[in-house]
Amino acid sequence: MSVISEWLLPAVVCAPVTWVSLVFRFREEGRLLGTARSAALTVGVVLWTSAVAAVAGGLLLPHASSVPPVAVGAVAGTGVIPRGRAEQTGARAVLAVLTLGDSLLLHQLALRLRSDRADWCDRMAEGFRDCWDLDAFATALKDHLLMRVDVPGRTGRARTALRKEIAERHAEVRAAAQKWITAETKVDKACQQQGRRPTPEEARLVRRAFGEAEQYLRHLLELGHAYGKRSDARRLLELRERHMSREEADDAVTVGR
Repeated sequence: MSVISEWLLPAVVCAPVTWVSLVFRFREEGRLLGTARSAALTVGVVLWTSAVAAVAGGLLLPHASSVPPVAVGAVAGTGVIPRGRAEQTGARAVLAVLTLGDSLLLHQLALRLRSDRADWCDRMAEGFRDCWDLDAFATALKDHLLMRVDVPGRTGRARTALRKEIAERHAEVRAAAQKWITAETKVDKACQQQGRRPTPEEARLVRRAFGEAEQYLRHLLELGHAYGKRSDARRLLELRERHMSREEADDAVTVGR
């Protein structure tokens, strides 16, 4: 019975507490179970922290009988939440030493979540034939995000700031798209009047403008990834396909996977 209470119980309690702590820590960084690699790292953090809780319970509880095993697991699980410098004293300092192995896993998890978000934004932003469709999708994306700003638990100030950020990023996409449209129209008109093909410099100018529009679209998509739910990913993919040509949409079936 002592083995169960001193070793297993702290680990059992620690696992769900660690999961909740990870969700809180990375709530705006990405989806912990979004890809196989991020899921593996998340499971690794949970298992490692639970093992630390088990070892701490087994080694410390015999010498501190007044400390309940549940408390050991709970404290170890909350150790993955980032702390301010002022809080790194006493028991927290001891906990930081005990969970030192989590540091590498948490760092790798943070990098993986950023990489997953960048990959997702790349897939969603690429494939548009021109900035007319890209601009239309950006507008639909903006409306989609604005409709999801008012969620329970988000303060009025946070809602206002998020609406402003959405509007500013969308304005950047529109400005870049208009720049491409202007450049494309100017080059097409010159080529038609002179009966020639675009020069290499004209082609580079148009491609550069299109690339800028794609980059600003990725910037807007980051908000969808940061604040959206897993169910939103399918909805955004549907919006993307709706604003692409039929040939492009047929090739985009796996974009959101």
